[in-house]
Amino acid sequence: MNFDKLKEQWNQESNEVSLPQNLDKIKEAHNPIDRVRKNMKFDLISQAVLTVLIGFVPYIKRNEWDFQSISIFALFYVLMVGFMIYYTLKFYRFYKQSYNLSYDSRKNLMWFAYELRLFIELYRALTFIMMFLGMALGLYFGMHFNTTGQDIFHLKDADFLKLFGVLFFMVAFLLGLVVIFMEFVINHYYGKYYKKIKNILNQLDEE
Repeated sequence: MNFDKLKEQWNQESNEVSLPQNLDKIKEAHNPIDRVRKNMKFDLISQAVLTVLIGFVPYIKRNEWDFQSISIFALFYVLMVGFMIYYTLKFYRFYKQSYNLSYDSRKNLMWFAYELRLFIELYRALTFIMMFLGMALGLYFGMHFNTTGQDIFHLKDADFLKLFGVLFFMVAFLLGLVVIFMEFVINHYYGKYYKKIKNILNQLDEE
């Protein structure tokens, strides 16, 4: 069952609450739903704390920060907080609404599965945005606080190509590691529970 099909079936469900014959199947979904909500609560709190802590980064070795570096950091921090607030409000809406439904019907299970799938896609998008903001900020500070005394924009062509090749390899390697780690985290905290709920819905469809 793909994402679009799930949404289509959920929209086509009657407003009447219809209890399937096999209620045990539906009850099996309560455990993954509870785990998802527990993980979401932990995620929301930890991200809020982490966002606040990042705001204190300029206080680390603050004597080395000049006006330009603080301005650049403030710009990235405002962007990061803006994206975090936008996505956190969406996550919080799903989290709160999930407590307003009783999961004793197929319709409500489909609603939760649809919203969880949407949540996972938004979570993945937010992680990518944060990753690119972090890499851009890291690249800036790497150049700004360059202690080697070398101006990379005035290196010889051969040295510049070598440096560019090394940087490209490092960025690609780090990007690959972050993506693998991100997918692992998403699957561990949300993806595997979505698959369990989807399997239960598939079994109900077959009955």
